Amino acid sequence: MRSHTIAALLGVAALLTAGIPAQAKEEASRAQADRLISAIDAYYGPSAAESKVYVGSEFCLACHTGMAGWKNSLHATGLKMVPNDKNSMKVRGGIVFDYNKNGIDDFKDGLDFNKISSAFDKFKPNAPVLKYDAQKGYIVQIGEVDLPVVFAHGGSGPYKQRVVVRIPVVDRLEGLSAGVYEAPIQFNEPTKEYVLYNPQYWYTADNKPIFTKASTAKEAAKSNPFHKQCAGCHTTALSVWQDANGEWLSSAPPAILTTADDNHYLDLNFDGVPEQYNTGCERCHGPGGQHILSRGDPKKIINPGKLSARQANELCGGCHSRGASKPGELHEYPFDETANRDYGDAIGEPLFDKYSVNKAGVYPDGVTSRQHHQQLNDFMRSAKWEFASHKVTCFECHDVHADTKAQIRQAVTVERSGRKFNVPVKVEDNSLCLSCHAGYGPFDKLAPDMLLDIAKNRPVIAAVVESHSHHSYEPERALGLGRCTECHMAKTAVSGAPYDISGHDFAVIPPQKVLDTAAKGGMPYSCAVRCHRPLAPVFGLPADASLTTWNEDSDLQLARFLARYYGPNGIWWKKP
Repeated sequence: MRSHTIAALLGVAALLTAGIPAQAKEEASRAQADRLISAIDAYYGPSAAESKVYVGSEFCLACHTGMAGWKNSLHATGLKMVPNDKNSMKVRGGIVFDYNKNGIDDFKDGLDFNKISSAFDKFKPNAPVLKYDAQKGYIVQIGEVDLPVVFAHGGSGPYKQRVVVRIPVVDRLEGLSAGVYEAPIQFNEPTKEYVLYNPQYWYTADNKPIFTKASTAKEAAKSNPFHKQCAGCHTTALSVWQDANGEWLSSAPPAILTTADDNHYLDLNFDGVPEQYNTGCERCHGPGGQHILSRGDPKKIINPGKLSARQANELCGGCHSRGASKPGELHEYPFDETANRDYGDAIGEPLFDKYSVNKAGVYPDGVTSRQHHQQLNDFMRSAKWEFASHKVTCFECHDVHADTKAQIRQAVTVERSGRKFNVPVKVEDNSLCLSCHAGYGPFDKLAPDMLLDIAKNRPVIAAVVESHSHHSYEPERALGLGRCTECHMAKTAVSGAPYDISGHDFAVIPPQKVLDTAAKGGMPYSCAVRCHRPLAPVFGLPADASLTTWNEDSDLQLARFLARYYGPNGIWWKKP
């Protein structure tokens, strides 16, 4: 039975209890549990009681209504099917390619890269052409081949979007590849620019299209496979394999309680049943079938908050890192190749038994992150990873269920000397950082309850932070003067635009690193990434000629100037 049919039979709206009077909630909860159990029985039959069943996030949300923000979070909406233009230009919903900023997606505009100047110029006259057809849907044309778009990857607003396609082949009845492949087009949302994404899988060394109308499935298998490279961090309980043609395929548990118009569950084996692609509840909590069949027994589900700090951080870090699967490094995500088992199916087991975190893209100092999704690589270098008095976890700062920028928490509970404070927090006024650091080290003169009224206590907070940072206290300003994260989490990595991802080792990167690495191209550092580089003329120094290199004379002059203050012999120097 198809999943959306089950949803229609049961009535998804009937599963929600919001607005029910308190006296009726217990009865409603029992009835709701009965409906959920009936849905599992309808799909899996009696065997579900003895097996590990992944039921899908809609089951979880039916009871855990307070987590509904997850539905629009980056975790839930990273991938989206785009069979038509219904969600065109909807952030987190559909295609958002729009380089001319006219509000119409570039497929519907018929963007032809052969007719504009772009990163694809060297491939003319065979540069991509974007097309949309009411019957055929979204299409990327390269040379003589039309590549139908299956789903969009990204498109959340602040980063980037790519599209994943099938390749026409002559030796399959469908006429299309069994696998799906990342097209060579990346649209950077902040800059509205196109960049190349692994064009070597689509063009020859002399810039001719690889695929023709005579291509075979074995030839398609040599392209850039989503299932092999990416699926592990966008799926729950993944299995992955190669077919007889060498194409990489994958499967995930069916999403048995969803509606036909929810395009965030993907049907990638094209059998009409959506599967649990995207990062759902059971990716972090484990299979939910037994939890539901036992009517909510907490012992039948994993609570990441009760894992050890190591286990909790590795749970997040399995995707927020760069590494390779074991033992053959076939995949760029944690995966036990021998058992065909992903880390989401092994929560709590040591991550590094299934993963080699050794593929980070870094600057010439060998540690500072240059590429995105390397937060675990960074965090492992920090003291917080194994801090003696309190081992910090990712979700102390991030709410994985929330629809907020970077899923930053908006409130935290602080406990000091037996007292608890529920503190509203933001990065921009330092309250998130100070909610932990107030009362300790350089901030021992601050009490946590001061954060309950930032405006009233600003003079005291400002004085303490200025003593630590040596900068005036204006964290809310665009440049973030005196904002903790500007120094301790400098944006050095690149996703959709240069320097848009914060480091997570919490170390201040000193200007001396530019001088030490100049022969190898230099690197960004905390003082200059956001603040001092554009303001160099204020200090009588030459303006920077290029924001993409770090060893120009202007860079070196600025680094020498700033090293007088923060560096080995600087007047502010304090070793980490």
